[in-house]
Amino acid sequence: MRRLLALAAVVLVGLTAAVVPAAAAALAPVVRVMPLGDSITWGVGSATASSYRAPLWTMIAGQSRYAARFVGSQASGSLAAPANEGHSGYTIDEIAAGIDGWVADARPDVVLLHLGINDLNRGIDLPGAPDRLRALLDRVFTDRPGVAVLVLGLIPTTPGLQDQVAAFNSRVKGFPAAEQQAGHQLRYVDPPALTSAEMADGLHPNDAGYQRMAQSLYGALDQAWTDGAVTGRPPLAAGTEAGGSGKVRWADFDGDGRADYLAVASSGEVSVYLDRGGDGHGGWDVLGPVTSGTTTDPSRVRFADFDGDGRADYLTIAGNGAVSVRLNRGGDGHGGWTDLGQVATGTTTDPSRVRFADFDGDGRTDYLTIADNGAVTVFLNRGGDGHGGWTRLGQVATGTTTDPSRVRFADFDGDGRADYSALADNGAVTLYLNRGGDGHGAWIPYGQIATVLTTTADRVTLADATGDGSADYLFGNPTTNAATLYSWSGGDGHGGWINQGQIASGVAIG
Repeated sequence: MRRLLALAAVVLVGLTAAVVPAAAAALAPVVRVMPLGDSITWGVGSATASSYRAPLWTMIAGQSRYAARFVGSQASGSLAAPANEGHSGYTIDEIAAGIDGWVADARPDVVLLHLGINDLNRGIDLPGAPDRLRALLDRVFTDRPGVAVLVLGLIPTTPGLQDQVAAFNSRVKGFPAAEQQAGHQLRYVDPPALTSAEMADGLHPNDAGYQRMAQSLYGALDQAWTDGAVTGRPPLAAGTEAGGSGKVRWADFDGDGRADYLAVASSGEVSVYLDRGGDGHGGWDVLGPVTSGTTTDPSRVRFADFDGDGRADYLTIAGNGAVSVRLNRGGDGHGGWTDLGQVATGTTTDPSRVRFADFDGDGRTDYLTIADNGAVTVFLNRGGDGHGGWTRLGQVATGTTTDPSRVRFADFDGDGRADYSALADNGAVTLYLNRGGDGHGAWIPYGQIATVLTTTADRVTLADATGDGSADYLFGNPTTNAATLYSWSGGDGHGGWINQGQIASGVAIG
């Protein structure tokens, strides 16, 4: 297996002809999945609050035609993608009261709906319950044209409610025919008849019961994909810079969803090594020098996707704070660059307080600043100055530290939006999941996700090196420029990390 250091030697001796890298294996289209419902969706009765979502995630990961990103305003469970729209205790009407905002925010491709047992258990207008669910479905289709909805019927063996559930399910099972005539992708999924050994209490399954629910949903989701009722989109994960001002940067240069290894020389020249899995896992492809650069100050150079095409662009911050962009068309010798020019006057002349991150999940990097008191302000990218402008979102977080070097923005839960992470003085990493920020949907405190590997913040990079849509932990060696990878599996207390070992032995960078 080729190692990064060996590859670098080819470049360092003076490469006269551009190396043509092998084509990256195409990543599977991404399907944004919203698990929607009550406490069963959230995970009550599961030992880890993972519901059917954890086994369903594992089943989806076992095939390669499409990938999933669970989305929603809630987070629970021990799995790599904890996002969901499960609201404990909610009735159909209570879900309906929030659905417009949730759908607008999460932009799902498919909704997995399991809802209604609280209405039946509380005796709330039982004959009208299916009609309320139908009205909720119509709201979803109106809010998100083209979305597919899979309705999993209520558990028919729910103690004391068998007759009510049977009547409810019978009505709901008839909905798809009419909805499909209206052009809507609605499918009914027969629920499993759980045994008493598969129930945690009178309403909630246990993990064995959730496993069976996942099997039912996976079969329906997979069939919907095969039929074309559910479609995905290319993975766009380059909108958030990995951060740092050192010689080694991580950014998705070729748009395959995986962060590549970028070497920034003191001359300003940038060389790229395309991530094909890293040392011992598929190696690297040498792209070589892709730009001579526009500044010799590495702290003013950033790599993030400005135009939403999935590839990291070259951004510079001038001494007066102005931001200029060169759009990545493959880099020197491979398609070149498109000079977009100045796109922002900037709000600070201190580059250490500027971040570029996809805050709203539209695939384009936004402009963030960290104030002296740690507060974070966001300007959403609508094309930049002269190309559509910016939308000022304002302050979205008070912050947890006044040291900007300890703040990271990276998408951990795979919903496309950059989350807020802070490295403590002892090196521990604490995560807050982005649900729109202060005044726009808030944050979900996810707790400490990583223990101490280093107290030196500059050695820590959070970027998606595996292409699964979630940021990983890259531990750098500033002397050799080597990197060790810990891939995300939910973080401490939520599924842990996978130690992939050293994936880059480093290159000599002048």
